[in-house]
Amino acid sequence: MTAHCVVVVGGGPMCTYAMAHLAAVLPDAPPARPVRIVVFERGRRAGAGEVHSDVQTPTGYLNRVAGQIAFAPDESSDPPRKLLPGGLRPTFQEWCAARHAATGHPDFDLRPYDVPKRYVHGLALREMFLRYTDRLREVAGVTVEVREAEVTDVRRAGRHEAPGGDRFLVRSADGGELVADEILFVTGHSWNTPAPGSEEELLAAHAGYVPTPYPLAERLAEPAVPAGGAVAVRGLGLTAIDVFLQLTEGRGGTFVDDADAAPHGLRYVPGGREPSVIVAVSPSGVPVSGRPLNDKVADPGRLEHTGEFFTIDAVRTLRARVGVALPDGRRPLDFDRHLFPLVALEMAWVHHRTLRDATAVRRLRAAVAPAYRDFLAGHGPWGDAGADALTSALESPLDAGEPGRFDWRALLDPLPAASARRDDDGADWARRTADHLRRDHLDALQGNLRNAVKAACDGVWRDLRAVFGEAVDFGGLTPRSHRRFARIHLRHYNRLSNGAGLTPMRKVLALLDAGLLDLSVGPQPAVRPAPGGAGGFVVTGGRTGAVRAVDTVVEGRVHPFDPRRDVLPLYRSLLDAGLVRLWRNWGPAGSDDYVPGALDLTARFHPVLPDGSSEPRLTFLGAPAEGLRVFQQSAARPHSNSSVLAVAADWAEEAVQRMPRPAHLVPPVQ
Repeated sequence: MTAHCVVVVGGGPMCTYAMAHLAAVLPDAPPARPVRIVVFERGRRAGAGEVHSDVQTPTGYLNRVAGQIAFAPDESSDPPRKLLPGGLRPTFQEWCAARHAATGHPDFDLRPYDVPKRYVHGLALREMFLRYTDRLREVAGVTVEVREAEVTDVRRAGRHEAPGGDRFLVRSADGGELVADEILFVTGHSWNTPAPGSEEELLAAHAGYVPTPYPLAERLAEPAVPAGGAVAVRGLGLTAIDVFLQLTEGRGGTFVDDADAAPHGLRYVPGGREPSVIVAVSPSGVPVSGRPLNDKVADPGRLEHTGEFFTIDAVRTLRARVGVALPDGRRPLDFDRHLFPLVALEMAWVHHRTLRDATAVRRLRAAVAPAYRDFLAGHGPWGDAGADALTSALESPLDAGEPGRFDWRALLDPLPAASARRDDDGADWARRTADHLRRDHLDALQGNLRNAVKAACDGVWRDLRAVFGEAVDFGGLTPRSHRRFARIHLRHYNRLSNGAGLTPMRKVLALLDAGLLDLSVGPQPAVRPAPGGAGGFVVTGGRTGAVRAVDTVVEGRVHPFDPRRDVLPLYRSLLDAGLVRLWRNWGPAGSDDYVPGALDLTARFHPVLPDGSSEPRLTFLGAPAEGLRVFQQSAARPHSNSSVLAVAADWAEEAVQRMPRPAHLVPPVQ
């Protein structure tokens, strides 16, 4: 008897979430004939995946606190779902407590607001994955296999390959083939071939260029990045911080407590195998901000911000009044023109609510109400003028010269590129950047409820992600605005609210103090191969004029998903086979369409085929949806009706419904 075959391509966190809900549902819905579940994980650490691998060096950190990580749906699920027994769905915090009790290892001794090391998350993911697959194997007729291989090609199976059925042929890099009935793609991050004419293409033609830093221990080993050499890192976000710490702490250096090192309290002691200097650059020249102490983790349902002005209803109201009417029924907005004024107002509101007493806050709310009503009625003013008008109306009850006013421009652009000097080899920029990071660290130590800056950033850019999704998802913005949102505003999100935790930021400050981390190049850098074919590279600050010679260049940024340029062949094969197509944000003129790289997917993440139909037996979660939808690659959260767990659970429930079962037990697929 031919088994019904379910394939999962990718064995990272999303795979574990999917296995969790299969393990919850399938025991109560045993199949009528054999079911074969096959998980492909090319990184050989199924359950954790490559980025979250449990065997990576212990220098990397998550950017989420221990108390906000889960593995499986819980009682907060809406709609309610079939749940695993409590012992099979501990939170990450509970898992760490049990592991610490058993081992005494300090890496497991985590308070809810501590940021865990990434390998610890990988250990937990892998253990939970194995528990879930063991439970699935206990279901009569169900087998689970894990293959340590890369899937390279998927297409519809021919009659000779799958007699009597419409199925899919899955090929892997090790030469294997199997025929599948259902496939879940949860491949996570990859990296892209350089775009023609790009700086990356120029760099890639030369030795000493590292196009991706993961896995860190392999890509950043000493043959690739020699000890004592100078290295440039292109990026100043989370991936870049991974690189900084791998090249220092990962090479034997240590961070020791030092009361004289304010405000971070750490000093770096070299190990002797690190580079001589790490020259770090990005378009803005400003590193990511630190994540604040998370005081909301104690009671997120009560403490997380729910929105006063920038709300789902406000977005829908503006869409109806001022959205561009298109033939397909959409009414896209311009984010900068129509929505950013509400984002600025919401940040100002949270800022003042953090600083002032209840009476003062009520006065501010009453003062802005008329301007807010006019704005939603479609009267503007729009864009930056609208942001200024709304925040000024909110602050109108304040006395002249009263401290604590909100400056959205300074928050979004704390070190404007135009402020850079060209006469001091980047020294002024380096000093001001270090001062900014120290102030930011002091803000972060006060937490996301007590510090007005961190409260505004965390409360709007993190807590209101569902509102951003309402604004952006499925072509909610005009193509031009969507392109700018991806280029500008997602960078604001990443820098203001999606930065590194307190511990890694303390280490970044210590590396600055030690002179190992050089931020002097500043904004608008250019990185080029050294002239004359002598080897190495030259980094030049577009605004500071600072010039640095380096031996190696490391890409310190996660590449956006783009199936056309992915270095791995899978998604190109899917495009060629007609099983997926690229999503296009259509503009009224046709010539201004935006193609961000996402796949065209239905609301339940099934691919839209070239003829406009969909294929429900294929599902793509995570990276392939980024661009069509926002914020698709987060870790799962407990007690919060986690959207990440919800989409994985939706797939599991649909997959079980499509398994062979007695006819009277088959509910309709919604």
